[in-house]
Amino acid sequence: MKKIDVVLVVLLTISSIAFADDPCTPVTHQQLQAVDQDGVGTYNAEGKVIIEGIILNNPEEILNPTPAMGYMGGQWQIYIQGDGNDHAGTAVYLGQYYARVGGQSGSYTDEQLISELCRINHDPDTGYTFAAGDRVRITGWYKFYKGKINVNEQHEADPAFDFEVELLEPAVGLPQPELITLDMVKDGSDQYIFDQTRLTGCEYYQARLVRINDVNINPENWVPDGTVIITDANGLTFPVKLGIGDGFTRYGCPTGQIDIIAIFDQESSGTTVCQDGYRLWVPDYDGNGLVLTDRGHERGNLPGDINTDYKVDFYDFAELANNWLQNRAGLGECCE
Repeated sequence: MKKIDVVLVVLLTISSIAFADDPCTPVTHQQLQAVDQDGVGTYNAEGKVIIEGIILNNPEEILNPTPAMGYMGGQWQIYIQGDGNDHAGTAVYLGQYYARVGGQSGSYTDEQLISELCRINHDPDTGYTFAAGDRVRITGWYKFYKGKINVNEQHEADPAFDFEVELLEPAVGLPQPELITLDMVKDGSDQYIFDQTRLTGCEYYQARLVRINDVNINPENWVPDGTVIITDANGLTFPVKLGIGDGFTRYGCPTGQIDIIAIFDQESSGTTVCQDGYRLWVPDYDGNGLVLTDRGHERGNLPGDINTDYKVDFYDFAELANNWLQNRAGLGECCE
């Protein structure tokens, strides 16, 4: 081999290694979510980012991971809330059909999506299945979308754009929700309060767990994936996005004054001016009647009490039969 050929091989090898080992920068959620006067993300650095925090939701309770379901196919999303003084949070997203929204390297087949879901639903070292309340580390690329910067695959199915989820501490529990009132996020004209510094208003609470007390819910659109409107005593309103948990089918909309525990989210109507689209996102509801939230397992959880009404009867059997042989993509298949 000629000397010049050897040099070219070496240079190509070094270039390949450099691409494979993209720089990874540890950042706070506050740094990653910084915005300009229009609400557009300003964070800009080469390579992947590393963020840490607590998972606020089980992904299959807000987006459907089932392959080939809907325009984007199967989808997966979790919210990570920063710890301590890092008063912010970040959404982490994966979808199936990137090619439909401008992806450069196509989309996932159903089998490829299942493989990806299995990978990101489990800790790579222990096989532990992630759940809300776990402290994790995320390493991945980022992309601005309608008011917030997400960690995602930049709409690329190529493995070079994969993100990783690692377990730091299991079952630390959900953060204490911050108690807020609607006049902290809406002005007297019932318009969203936007603060570029992210020290007040909607931006301050974005992607974090909050609690709002003493509101009423308009029951219209009380269905999984629906959006309802809450109103406080002063007439201020706020949209609440319902997840796709079974509780929104199993239980009716609570009446009278009620409290809400939810993830504060944003999906703006625009992409270059992003000062609207704020909402609360409740993944599931346990039917308790006083707080719109999901507290996990109910008391008196008898084996077979599927609808959690404290008795085992034909209603449980009917629900079991209705869901017979179904599974959650990226969870059940990983054990086969």
